[in-house]
Amino acid sequence: MAEFLSDAWIAALDRAARDAPAARALGADRPLVIEQHIRRGDDEVVYSLRFAADGARVEKGAASQPDVIVRTDASTALALQRGTVSAQDAASAGRLKVRGRIERLRAVGEALRTLDDVFRDVRAATTDPAPTDRADERRH
Repeated sequence: MAEFLSDAWIAALDRAARDAPAARALGADRPLVIEQHIRRGDDEVVYSLRFAADGARVEKGAASQPDVIVRTDASTALALQRGTVSAQDAASAGRLKVRGRIERLRAVGEALRTLDDVFRDVRAATTDPAPTDRADERRH
């Protein structure tokens, strides 16, 4: 089990992405890089998802040339991960911001939805952040 947003959690996402044919297929025609920034208290967790013909990867840190950058807070990210809020609802509420080549997301929208299954086991094994992390989020 890995705690949400921990290095171990990002590594688990990476293993799942590398092992999933659906994730590899997403970037077969043209690579796609999605960078995620998640505020957690006074800190920020940054990781990137890269889909290319040679496979998919999830890596800690910023990407050199992301197509899309997604920003949110940890409580919203956790709700998105659990499926208790949709990205559209989070964006409408101002809790999720997306910038970059949005048309790239539209072009692969259906394929991105299939990734939910790719990360299902990671999601099921993910533990909640430490209570102090959640308390910090409420202040922001």
